[in-house]
Amino acid sequence: MRRGRGGSEGAATDRLDPWQVAVKLLAMRAMSTEELRQRLARRGYAGDQIASVIAKLTAARYLDDAEYARTWARSRAHRRSLGPARLARELRARGIAEPEISAVLDEVFGERDVRSVAEAATIRKLRDLQGLAPLVARRRLAAFLTRRGFPAEIILTLCRKHFPHREDLDDQ
Repeated sequence: MRRGRGGSEGAATDRLDPWQVAVKLLAMRAMSTEELRQRLARRGYAGDQIASVIAKLTAARYLDDAEYARTWARSRAHRRSLGPARLARELRARGIAEPEISAVLDEVFGERDVRSVAEAATIRKLRDLQGLAPLVARRRLAAFLTRRGFPAEIILTLCRKHFPHREDLDDQ
């Protein structure tokens, strides 16, 4: 009598080695150390097994939080036009350490000015704001840029530039 894959006898032997699982996960997409640790823990591997696999992956340079953060932040800043506050928040959620976050943000926004990233996001958003009352459009643009993680002074400058109030015109 043959047993199928659902048999309880083969369940212990069918389980993959944590190294194999980790390599497969990293082959699908890059991950931070903390993301990989959580994924392996959810699959039921013990803490010492996870630590061992992570140490081997780090030594083999398959797992590098600094490089992951750099690549991820550069991509998000340029493709999605995200500001430094939003990128820092998302990197923290992925388990990246504060010193690495600071270094990555300095590098990413050293290549491309925060103001130019905010301007690119604004230009794309202006299409959605066409036809709205200027005050409503200005408020929505400000909320959009705030959610994207841009500094208040840049938001204020862009809102004034694209949707000036009468008071803004009097100041000039």
